[in-house]
Amino acid sequence: MNTNKLNFKAMKMNYLNLNLMKTSKFILGALFCLTLITSCSDDDDPIPVLEEELITNVTLTFVNNANTSDTVVMSSIAPDGQDGASTEIVTGDFTEGATYSLNLAITNASENPADDVLNDDIIPEADEHFFVYAVNGINLTVTRDSDDVDGPDSNKLGVNTTWVAGAVSTGNFQIILVHEPEGADDSDEFGSVTGGSEDVNITFTNVEIQ
Repeated sequence: MNTNKLNFKAMKMNYLNLNLMKTSKFILGALFCLTLITSCSDDDDPIPVLEEELITNVTLTFVNNANTSDTVVMSSIAPDGQDGASTEIVTGDFTEGATYSLNLAITNASENPADDVLNDDIIPEADEHFFVYAVNGINLTVTRDSDDVDGPDSNKLGVNTTWVAGAVSTGNFQIILVHEPEGADDSDEFGSVTGGSEDVNITFTNVEIQ
């Protein structure tokens, strides 16, 4: 066989091998860059922030277990949400010695129809919410019911509660809804928390037991 032909074939093979090596290096380099870009892009993506629910209306309806016509209604209306101006109204008086069940309604009336924040957002995310109650001057005691919803740290959420009116008195009633508390405790029934943010903090004044 002609020596020139052999040398030409050898040169051609070397050229092909060299191009193959260059192509492989290019592909590997491109894959590395793509992986690096994707990784950096994932790291730089902002973490989505869950906005707090807009709450415009909070209504507490206490119903006497022995006389359903005996009710006390406490309502708070904040058209721009709980951080804005609000109006609190108390209708009716507690009856001395009576036991009441509390029905809660928490809505966003800026939607049409109104958004049921309690049942659509708070209860489904009960492990991230906790109700704290407080009284000052009025003789009311509370029990978190056995069928109450489980909240954070196996504590009762405080959405299903029973209230007993003691001796005749007048004072304030406070309801607080805490979002993502660091710790919650229902051992004294009224409830207490550490940390978290307040979705609701409302005080009703001049609440009476007659």
